Amino acid sequence: MPRVTRCRYCPAAKISTGHRPETPLTPPLFFDREVASTIPQSAIARQERMLREAIAPYLCLADLRKLAASGEDVQAALRENEAIPEEVQALISLLRVLLMPRSQECIGKPADIAAALMLEMGRKDQEEFVVVCLDTKNHVQRIHRLYRGTLNSSVVRVAEVFRVPIALNSAAIIVAHNHPSGVPQASQEDIEVTRLLVQGGATLQIEVLDHLIIGQGKWISMREQRLGW
Repeated sequence: MPRVTRCRYCPAAKISTGHRPETPLTPPLFFDREVASTIPQSAIARQERMLREAIAPYLCLADLRKLAASGEDVQAALRENEAIPEEVQALISLLRVLLMPRSQECIGKPADIAAALMLEMGRKDQEEFVVVCLDTKNHVQRIHRLYRGTLNSSVVRVAEVFRVPIALNSAAIIVAHNHPSGVPQASQEDIEVTRLLVQGGATLQIEVLDHLIIGQGKWISMREQRLGW
């Protein structure tokens, strides 16, 4: 059995893995408030501890939190272990859902949405362009995939980008596209597309809050870099 190297910052590293609880993890992953209220807090705490113990040999929780918070590739939180169980790999895939902002969550900065988009788009082998529709409180209404293929000003039609936001009565949008090369560096075409969208949004009174470029394990905000604004 390969030796497991634990991160000293992981909460689970301080818990003995020799203990094997008598009851398995049985509650559903997602449950409503009524169901949650019937489960004793002690049982929830015990099951949370069991989950941390189970994944600690394969996944560094401290790294996971840091990577997710910074919008980087959460795959890097996996330990160097050739025998990563399928369940742990599935957990990483599930993070695409868990990192997606909830319907009532306010998008206050690019990183709030970038982590979720990176899990979805960061390793695509062709470019994709998505539109994140936001209401007046910056709650996510819909994430709409609009284009696949090379992004340029002749392909991206301003009217098409704003079609769904207009239908949803959106107050603002964030657009994003990925670079299959893995390098999130803005091209002149990216800047031109952004400039057209910002101008179109001003005319339609739907603000373009940002244009994100997604790479492998990294991303950039074109607004923060003043590219197209």
